[in-house]
Order: sequence, then structure tokens, then C-alpha cells
Amino acid sequence: MLRPQLFLLRFLLAFTDFILLNLCLFAGFHFSAKYGFQFNHQSTFPALVTIWVSWFLSTNIFRLYSEYTVYKLQDIYKATWRSMVLHVALFSIYLLLTIHSGFPSYFIFIYSLFIISAFFFSRILCLAFMPLLNFDFNNRKANILAIASVGGHWIELLRIMPLFKEKDVTFISNKPSLKDTVRGYKFYTVPDANRDNKFNLIRCILSVFAFILFLRPQVIITTGAAPGLLGILIGRILGIKTIWIDSIANAEKLSLSGLIALRLADRVYTQWEHLANPKVVFSGNIL
Repeated sequence: MLRPQLFLLRFLLAFTDFILLNLCLFAGFHFSAKYGFQFNHQSTFPALVTIWVSWFLSTNIFRLYSEYTVYKLQDIYKATWRSMVLHVALFSIYLLLTIHSGFPSYFIFIYSLFIISAFFFSRILCLAFMPLLNFDFNNRKANILAIASVGGHWIELLRIMPLFKEKDVTFISNKPSLKDTVRGYKFYTVPDANRDNKFNLIRCILSVFAFILFLRPQVIITTGAAPGLLGILIGRILGIKTIWIDSIANAEKLSLSGLIALRLADRVYTQWEHLANPKVVFSGNIL
């Protein structure tokens, strides 16, 4: 497993566990309050900090998110249960020292029940989705993934199709009707996205990420804009070779997306000779 892929898997595991931890805490607060146990509002934030710190300590002691544990997936389950036991013990000690109206045994019971149930189902889901988490890039469903949004970006991508002759290429765009322009090739659609529509942008990120995980391409090539830039970013995280071709419309300087791609992509091309530099390659015009 390559280091960028391993880092991504470790980050996703830690992030989802942190979300679960907080959901369980607030559910414990809610149901405990419903049945008579009340926390002082002034102690809520210290309780949050304590629960984060105790989780951090317990997971580090048992190396729950370490490279070794995540790489050896079977060790995650043992580390999870050990971390949960130590975490609840540390948090219980904190409550014992700060709550003066009697030990909140009911809250500890409710919280423990929630956290055990939540993490149990979380690890079951990890087991169910393990094939998707297997970053075996030797098993590829596409050698080249070509991404472009509708309009001029797509037209420019089509102009380099002769380079794809007799290659295993999959296309991604944000308009289903474009499938007819690449007959004979696999084609997938992602939601249209821009900075003004945050919801669609999130949907587009998730779609591009899912397709890249599924296809496991060797190279990602794009002429822009938003879906292509997302593909470059995700490709960089997963250790895939990436190529950005800036639009011919950007005659005076690289586009904003191109400037971002300059920091992420393995190779950035411009279609204007005067924009070439040691980091930006000019090899002629597409149009």
C-alpha cells in the first residue's frame, strides 16, 4: 500500500471515529438529562475537551491510527476495544473528580452503551466495505481517466482523443448527453459543481472520489474545470500520475484552476508558448 493511500485511510478512520465519539457524547447528555441527570452548562466545554484528550491518549497508547495498525487491518478491532475501555475509564475518573452531587453512574452507563454500539457497527461497516478500501492499484479498471466539464473544456479533451487510440480510457463529465461523443469508451457522469453551489460541489467531490477508487487509473488527464481539478487533487492523494492541460482561452496567464493544479499535478501544459516556464510545458495548441 502506497504511503499517500495509507495516510488517506488513516485520516478517514480517525475523522469518522471522532464524529462518532461526539455523537455518542451528546446522545449520552440528552438521554441522561431526559431521565434526571443534568450536567452544569459551564462544565460542558471542559467535558468535551476531556473526552477528546482521553480519546487521543487511549488511541495513542494502543496505536489505533498508526500506520502499522491500519495496514494490518485485523489489528484495528483489538485496538478499538482497548481504546474504548481506557477512554471510558479516564472520562469516568474526570467525572468522579468534578461532579460533586454523586457519581453519574447512569450517564456513564448510557454513554458506554452508545459508544460500544456505535463503534461496533462502525467496524462492521469497515469489514463490509473493506474491498473498497483495498488500494490494490495493480488491479485496474482503467489505464487512463480523462475528465472535463461541459463546453470548451470537453471540446479540447475530444481534440486529443487520437492520443488515446487503442488505449483503455474512461471519460468523466458533468452532462449525460456527452456520452454520445465518446462512443466505444466507458463514460460516467458526475454532478455539475461550482463555488456558488456548495451542495453540488460536495456531491461532485464524493462522485469523483468514488469513481477514482473504483477505476484505479494509472493516469488522470484533464482540461478542466472543477471536476478535473478535483480529479487532480484526489489523484495526488492516491499517488496517481496526473496531467493538467490549461484551456486555450487563458492566453494571458494560467487559469485559477491551472495555478492550483500547478501545485498538485505531475505535469501542467499550456497552449501558449509565452506562458511556458520550467514548471509549465508548451507542446503546441489543441485547437
